[in-house]
Amino acid sequence: MPEHNERRTPDVSVVIIGYNDAARLPTAVRSVLDQTLHNVEVVVVDDHSSDDTPKVAAHLAAQDPRVSYHRLEENSGGCSKPRNTGIDHARGRYVMFLDSDDVLDRHACLNMLQAAEENDADLVSGVCIRRHVNRSGRVEDVPWWPELYTERRVLESVADLPDLLRDTLSTNKCYRREFLNAHRIRFPEGFHWEDLLFSATAYLNARRIVLIPNPVYYWEVMVRAAAKSISNQRSNIRNVRDRIGIHRRVDAELDRFPDEVGRAEIRLAKAVKFLEHDLVLYLRELPYQAPEYIEECRTLFRDYLATLPLEQAFALCPHRVAVAGAYLLLREDWPNLVTISENLLDRTRVTTDLVERDGRVYWCDDGYLQDELGRIALDVTEAGYHQRSLAESNLATRLTGLEVVSAGRKSGKIRLSGETVNPLGKVPSDAALSAQLEFRPGQRAVRQYRVKVAEVRHEGSRIRWTGEVDVSRVVRPLGVLDPMFEVRFRLKAGDLGTMATRVTAIELPPGAADLELPARPLLTKLVGDRWVVRINHRGVLTLQIAARNAVARKVNAAFEANATGTGGGRVLRVVRKVMRAAQKANRLQVKRRGLKLFSRLPVKRGSVVFESHMGLSYSDSPKYIYEALRRHKYAGRMYWSYEENTNGFPKDAALVKRLSWGYVWALARAEFWVDNQGFPRWINKRKQTTYIQTWHGTALKTMGVNTPQVRAMLTDQRNELIRAVNRFDAFLVRSEYDVRTLVEAFEMRAEPLRTGYPRNDILLAPDVAEHSAALRARFGFPTDRTVLLYAPTFRQGSGNFEPGFSFEEFAREFGDTHLLLVRAHYLNTVSVPASARGAVQDVSKYPDVSELFLAADALITDFSSVIFDYSLLDRPILFFAADEAGYSRDRGTYFDLAAEAPGPYTTDVGAFFKEIRTLTAEDRYAEARRAFAQRYGEYEHGDAAEQVYRRFFAKGGK
Repeated sequence: MPEHNERRTPDVSVVIIGYNDAARLPTAVRSVLDQTLHNVEVVVVDDHSSDDTPKVAAHLAAQDPRVSYHRLEENSGGCSKPRNTGIDHARGRYVMFLDSDDVLDRHACLNMLQAAEENDADLVSGVCIRRHVNRSGRVEDVPWWPELYTERRVLESVADLPDLLRDTLSTNKCYRREFLNAHRIRFPEGFHWEDLLFSATAYLNARRIVLIPNPVYYWEVMVRAAAKSISNQRSNIRNVRDRIGIHRRVDAELDRFPDEVGRAEIRLAKAVKFLEHDLVLYLRELPYQAPEYIEECRTLFRDYLATLPLEQAFALCPHRVAVAGAYLLLREDWPNLVTISENLLDRTRVTTDLVERDGRVYWCDDGYLQDELGRIALDVTEAGYHQRSLAESNLATRLTGLEVVSAGRKSGKIRLSGETVNPLGKVPSDAALSAQLEFRPGQRAVRQYRVKVAEVRHEGSRIRWTGEVDVSRVVRPLGVLDPMFEVRFRLKAGDLGTMATRVTAIELPPGAADLELPARPLLTKLVGDRWVVRINHRGVLTLQIAARNAVARKVNAAFEANATGTGGGRVLRVVRKVMRAAQKANRLQVKRRGLKLFSRLPVKRGSVVFESHMGLSYSDSPKYIYEALRRHKYAGRMYWSYEENTNGFPKDAALVKRLSWGYVWALARAEFWVDNQGFPRWINKRKQTTYIQTWHGTALKTMGVNTPQVRAMLTDQRNELIRAVNRFDAFLVRSEYDVRTLVEAFEMRAEPLRTGYPRNDILLAPDVAEHSAALRARFGFPTDRTVLLYAPTFRQGSGNFEPGFSFEEFAREFGDTHLLLVRAHYLNTVSVPASARGAVQDVSKYPDVSELFLAADALITDFSSVIFDYSLLDRPILFFAADEAGYSRDRGTYFDLAAEAPGPYTTDVGAFFKEIRTLTAEDRYAEARRAFAQRYGEYEHGDAAEQVYRRFFAKGGK
């Protein structure tokens, strides 16, 4: 091998570490050698592997002089020493790190180097893509902290962006080697979580940091075939000690940060991140660990939490249940802390009774609400648990008893008992109760089974139930595809609807862990013959197939050994059986095959499939096109897609559940598709089918290729988006502005139909005043108050939208004169406190925003596209954009809304409330509003639905 000093200095050295990974090492090395930046060096460091890694690495080094190979004398047991060894052997001006089971993006080194050189930066960080590969081989790419990388940023210091400490990876970064050596920055040896300290130290010492919105690193995350039962895990307490120890070392580094103000901001951001990430990782599984582990873990976290700026962190942390957990941990309240852990395993699940005080909702009381910090920490009002209907709720259901009723050679009847929480009396004591137990596969449901619960009753603050089931006769698995069935509880309470939730337990009742019952898989006992009861990795009660007979054990072992290969003999026959059974199951890949088959059948002339917002509602322009067809007595078959339930859809409509077989059948044979967002991308459109895309709003925010997210897409993702858009045959627009923005942003081939939006026809109808009055009467809105519709745009985050002003303060100021209708974006939720509900009403669930427009005297919004529609009514519009700077920077807009707003534009609560007082009395913006409506709605004439009908459907569908 040539000596290093005979070659020029590399621009970038990539340190690749590996242990017993001979099979994947060549792919990692090749991802570096194939970089578009050619002057790179690969430093392979082997952590004393016992497989063929030395031979493979030596061969790679012999093939290319840019590769060097170094082997540690003994296994270090971690990543730190191998990486430090790599730094010491690196010759490049910059250093990057790569694990042997991951790969770099082809342009990673070039993009990193250019950013570093152009900005004279010590550190450059790019997008890491977590690549999830599931059991079927499908790949899902998920960016790591994408909100940090929406655009290129140059930071003079980490104090410019304290949240950068959330990205603790060392592998999606490029470091100036002289910088690492000058500050003696190395990975801590003998510790886990080494990345956290290394990255934080680099951030705190870097003179300049550049963030680039380009993918640089692909982190291969293999989804395991089966997760271990929590009850059988004994986690290593050293992991907790190391994590807390690393955090303390980061704090020591932070103490040396020269900027005192920046240091406080970084410390606070780090504390918030610790609460919602590091603490949650351990709290969610804590009750399932050994007693000695629990005790030491609680002590370690409690002592460390005491060093953090908790009052500020508690107030700022958006993960309210995590904050409550930290507080209860400090208070040493183990029973209430267990309910926190249960929630953290499934954040939709309400695991406690909740407490309401003065219009706020708290996790618990037990005297803590007398303490100001307790009130801050335990306040979970914004989580919105108390506002969900029963059908939307996930009320914790815990197993309280499990016993065998009878067992034989072919049957095994068990009795299950449990309790369901009833927070704030969500299920009234006089509601008629009935329930079912459901047995459902842990992965995608191939099949499920339900049995009636014999006894269900109110008992204090709980709902108690008992039911029996012969699992041997009732639950019939395929065998290989569904080895585990979760136990679920379905509760129906009078007219309130039905709730479904998983049955959970921290530990099994005495004797249940040893319980085994006969199992009868559809693929015969060759794949398993016994049911065992277990708690899975999410704390859920499950039935799992076990192979006890000798033949079944051999078949399972052979199947596992040959699952990714060709196999032979008996295994092949089992696989064929599995595949035949899978083709009968309700699975996406099978539906794709079915779609191809259905597409060979003739198109059903005149048939139409309608969908709005991916099946969530009967609404928007598809609704008004559908109603136009009904007015004209259209003879073709018309289907409506629904996602969750059929509430609000016409009773006589032909409904098909989204992604069901009926849905695939209807789309495959339809002559017309009509929707406002996009049918599933995997469903290809036939040439004989016409796709009418109505879209759902004029674009103020940048879209498509004008967004950094799309520009940063991988090639495969970009091609998938292009294929989806190229299905459109017609795209409805309201103005030439739509053509310049939406049509061009999505690079459409579709014909722009200059019709306006069918949903807006009712806003321009001659009888609009009478229609408005009728709607207000139907909704029961008071006639002596001004009705304001508040419709903000979509916000990223947990789902709950923060308006930027207090609903309670609004109620105090305007409750006697105004009614505020709040309509959150359909992907967000909003919480209205009980004390404000007389003046503030949540109408987010009402599907037709056009009817809400008509019922409102004025509109309040921020960056939502509703302004373009509402301006057609020529009624006042008020803008409130409390997060103006951050939203415009992160998302981007096509024009300056503040400059063009057809109404008062406010960013603080004082000015906002002042404008409300005179909003409908003074009309200073009438001329601007009409000009705005003409500019952005030039093709709106009130006949869009009729135009679509005449263009496509006038022949009657025969």
